[in-house]
Amino acid sequence: MTTSPEEQALFADASQAKLERQQLNPADTAFAIQQGLAKARTRRMTGHVQLKWITAVLVTALAAGWLLMGPLGGTPQQAMYSQPAQNWGVLEPFRELAEKDVDGNTITSAINNGYVQLVNRSVKSGIYQLTVNAVMADENKMIVLYTAQTDASQEIYSVNRSRVTDMLTNHKFDDSNAGGVQVPNGNHIIYGRTAINLKRTDAFPEKLMLDFQIVSLDPGKLADPKTGTKRPEMRYSERMKISFDLDPKFSVPKTEIINLNQLFTIDGHEVKLSQVEMSPLIIRAKLVYEPNEKIDFQTKQSISESVHSYEIVSITQNGKQTKLLMYLGSGTEDGIILYYGSNMLDDPQSLVLKVPTEPGKVYGNLQEAEKHKLELKIK
Repeated sequence: MTTSPEEQALFADASQAKLERQQLNPADTAFAIQQGLAKARTRRMTGHVQLKWITAVLVTALAAGWLLMGPLGGTPQQAMYSQPAQNWGVLEPFRELAEKDVDGNTITSAINNGYVQLVNRSVKSGIYQLTVNAVMADENKMIVLYTAQTDASQEIYSVNRSRVTDMLTNHKFDDSNAGGVQVPNGNHIIYGRTAINLKRTDAFPEKLMLDFQIVSLDPGKLADPKTGTKRPEMRYSERMKISFDLDPKFSVPKTEIINLNQLFTIDGHEVKLSQVEMSPLIIRAKLVYEPNEKIDFQTKQSISESVHSYEIVSITQNGKQTKLLMYLGSGTEDGIILYYGSNMLDDPQSLVLKVPTEPGKVYGNLQEAEKHKLELKIK
């Protein structure tokens, strides 16, 4: 059967969304990835693994980092997520989503500190309804919480990646690194989160248009293990568009930039923690290869393979410890930029980047791996 490029893209989005809504244990998954990469590194050194395969594993791990990365020690839920500080009111249904999301600490911190805009705007398309419940943003990132639902004649499979447009400038935001999480509530409701990267150099958006599409199945198909492999089973809503004005309060907080220039060693090669950028919704750490060293591609690859297990530990004034997880890593000409969640609204008194000292080593358990980490003080 021949399908158009648009139909193929819709099917790909739906299949990806199915992966996004799977409930994985972030800590166990991260540890498994660490072990797999470490074993692959060892085999590569002896010539049994092609570098192309290693590159594919790394790209997959980094691109999907918002879903798969987790801490390497402690009880996962206690280590990853802020404990409830207050009732979230109309946003209470999203607490479970925050507990499963790599951005969970960011969402929790924003809601607990009132750094959120309630939107509560809905659009209907036949049997489908999409509601944008709330949004939070800063000059680097925007997070949208939404609810999708249908009637008893269909079961919701997923919500395809949203498209976001600045209605005043017609600028379409790049969502290639956005990612998202979807948590089902039965077969007819999904609570979801999508994130869009913003650029500080662009004008802060004032009026937004969000464009969603709901994918559904006939009753009983959702439980079929083969679901997602048969394109004709998918039912698609019309594109569902919701517009609203973004609260100007989100443009007020500015990014704090700290130049650190802290050197550390990975596999015998010096790497510099050059700079850290911090805002309410994101922390970016820039690693730079030591300029006085000649770093070949294989060495860069080896360094890159270790970054998925780097984590930032935040400690607030009351002694509460939170692990902020990496959800994306992108290569630069002279190094790597690591993207983390943020709880800067909680006013952390200490921020420490934890780096494995033996990235090629396969540890027997999470606790042992936790002991072998270098601590780089950010704040």
